[in-house]
Amino acid sequence: MYKTLTVKERDWSLNLEDAYYVEHPEEILPECLSGAAKTAPGCYVNIVTPGECGDPHQWLIPQLIAKLGEAGISFKEIRYIDQCGCGGHVIRVFR
Repeated sequence: MYKTLTVKERDWSLNLEDAYYVEHPEEILPECLSGAAKTAPGCYVNIVTPGECGDPHQWLIPQLIAKLGEAGISFKEIRYIDQCGCGGHVIRVFR
């Protein structure tokens, strides 16, 4: 499924911090999986999620780890970076 995506051969950011994802939080995990799949090994993707969706330690990071494994998408680490001044959260997926 993810093999047809254009791979980013650099570090990059995926901003999911907008009203759509607040109203459709079920779309965040699939977007994170797609973002990780688009990231070349040796690079990372910063993923910014809305503050209204809660602390990613509590829901996103554990689910993302499980789904990456199920999808066969290798990664080295998922790290919580910080909470933005506007309330969102930043995690980093190292490939």
